[in-house]
Amino acid sequence: MNEQRYAVAAAAIFDGAVTRENTAVIVEAGRIVSLIRRRDVPAGILLQELPDGTWLAPGFIDVQVNGGGDVLFNNDPTPEGIAKIAAAHRCFGTTALLPTLITDSDEIMRAARAAVDAAIQTQPGVLGVHFEGALSFARKIRRA
Repeated sequence: MNEQRYAVAAAAIFDGAVTRENTAVIVEAGRIVSLIRRRDVPAGILLQELPDGTWLAPGFIDVQVNGGGDVLFNNDPTPEGIAKIAAAHRCFGTTALLPTLITDSDEIMRAARAAVDAAIQTQPGVLGVHFEGALSFARKIRRA
């Protein structure tokens, strides 16, 4: 069985335009390659059946996330803080995000950059950092 190719089936799949019933998503090398009827999934492909009544839909990408899960990024610029924020947003369909720091001291902003660099290694939904209103600081740390 090719572990790079698998299917995920759900009672309902929203493809961004329409809702399809009893459908499977075919994934190859980490990319969605097709949507087919569940009964048409080829033999030999690993099939992950989601629980009855489950909907599968595209995730949201949020490019400005100041906090979540009782954590404000400015107050907790750590990988652990980012993990709590990301977990809270996943509950509402956000699958990728940019932790956002409102302009703060150089020390806090450097800590935020380091925290995001570390979180990217363990949190697949963390895409980078958004320094809100901090263009001169962003230029400074890019050179660091």
